[in-house]
Amino acid sequence: MRVSLILFFGLLCVTLLAGSSASGAEIVVTPGPGAIAAAIAKSVEGDTLRLGKGVYAESVVINKRIALVGGPGVVIDSSEAFKPEWKPAAKIGAGVYRAAVTFRPRTLFLDGKIVAEIDAKEAAEEGPWNWKTLFAKGPPRAGFKYLLAVWMYHPGEKAVYLRAPDSADPAKLNLTCGRSNDPAIRFRDVDGASVSDLTIANAHGGVSFGESAKRCVLTRCVIGPWDKTGVSLGGGASENIVEHNQIFRGALEDWIPHADNARERYEIWQLHKSVGYSDRVGVNLLRAGHDNIIRQNHIYETFDGIDLGDYSIESLDKPLTSPEDGKGTIIANNLIERTRDSGIELGAGCIDVQVYGNILRQTHGGLRFKLPRIGPVFIHHNVLEDGSPFNIWFSIDDSPARGYVYHNTIVGGSAGLTYSSFVKPHNIGAPNWHFVNNLVMSKNGFFSNRKTEAPVNFTADYNVVTGDHRPWPGEPAKDAHSKYVDKLELGKDLRPLPDSPAMDAGLDLSKYLDGKPLPGCLPGYFMGQAPDAGAFEVK
Repeated sequence: MRVSLILFFGLLCVTLLAGSSASGAEIVVTPGPGAIAAAIAKSVEGDTLRLGKGVYAESVVINKRIALVGGPGVVIDSSEAFKPEWKPAAKIGAGVYRAAVTFRPRTLFLDGKIVAEIDAKEAAEEGPWNWKTLFAKGPPRAGFKYLLAVWMYHPGEKAVYLRAPDSADPAKLNLTCGRSNDPAIRFRDVDGASVSDLTIANAHGGVSFGESAKRCVLTRCVIGPWDKTGVSLGGGASENIVEHNQIFRGALEDWIPHADNARERYEIWQLHKSVGYSDRVGVNLLRAGHDNIIRQNHIYETFDGIDLGDYSIESLDKPLTSPEDGKGTIIANNLIERTRDSGIELGAGCIDVQVYGNILRQTHGGLRFKLPRIGPVFIHHNVLEDGSPFNIWFSIDDSPARGYVYHNTIVGGSAGLTYSSFVKPHNIGAPNWHFVNNLVMSKNGFFSNRKTEAPVNFTADYNVVTGDHRPWPGEPAKDAHSKYVDKLELGKDLRPLPDSPAMDAGLDLSKYLDGKPLPGCLPGYFMGQAPDAGAFEVK
């Protein structure tokens, strides 16, 4: 594919040199103050802006149908050196420093790593999460063992407080900051623009598709470090493609998402959520438009990997004002790993959404349903590996949506499917959800109900599960075709070995959807007498 692109651009250059204007001009850009913005201003629809090697210290708005093309060593980074006059703040605590500032930094970096920020307003209440206590001692359980540094802007004092790793003097450190909370690149009111082969570093946000961006493409970029969101889609952004990107937050924090001391590590999440600025998401589709595609990205060391939903309507008591938001979204073949919270979250209308072929590895929350309302949503051929504690779980509220979860492989974690944390159950449960042909090897078997009152009324059958924990242990007529076995061996690639109970254990899903195939299950999609349970079909 890369060879084909090289040939394409080579032919494009030849065409341009020959004087053709049909494909637009190629504009070569070199680093300098506002260089990209100036080139965009001079460009016309169809032009290609080819960026030369170097660092571009600016944020960019793309509002024309142009192609922004980088290459090795091309970086967009608008951060700047941060060298105020630091003084010890001994009254707060040993190792704490204070500096008066003339502007409010939006992001602080130490050696290119994001320093965790405290919100002075949220941390004003007395107690272990008071900002003065946090600077002096760190979070109550682990101190500064996992959360290595913190900073805060104090609006009343117009000053920055910082506790660096090992209580180091900030004047001797390599500190940089960002002045703006704008993303590094914004697609705005544009149809058909593209960005490729760039590194986007040291930003508050990476790339934003908003304000009616349509049919735009973001591909083969390295996006990180960033503080709030790697890639965001909102404002009706539709039919955009985010693919083949590397997206990571790059925080100055310990990013092992789970371990024996999970409660201590969990304090990193608590600080951001309770007294900081909430979630940090790799790809966030918040009130986005229709038919966006998020595929073949590597997303790691974020809070959530990919979110589709709307935090303002995560209760059935709140009306679904825009059910078409996110309709037709495809989330496919991404590798999401080491997330402090959910791997993938799904909510809002969730109409005609597909989630397939993804690998979720070492996530705290696996695949989380934050109140899908309508559907249908199709979740299939995903692999969830070594997650803790959750794999697939309903949270926040009951879900009336129509959902199909099939041919997934789940290895590790507490249970394959969990009801958890319903804030206000509405006694609906999940009556239109179907869990079929999945393979589950988890500590607590197939299903766990964490003291919720929601009825267990989904459909589950033809699954292969190690251990037990059936959804309806006293009703053998339900879940009659699933296999609950003591042991199941998989290969290193998590495929079932020959003669596994998973072989030919599934149901043919080529007519499951009202006589039609479920996505990914066209007639003839399996090789044996019946489909294998799990994400893989093995000869």
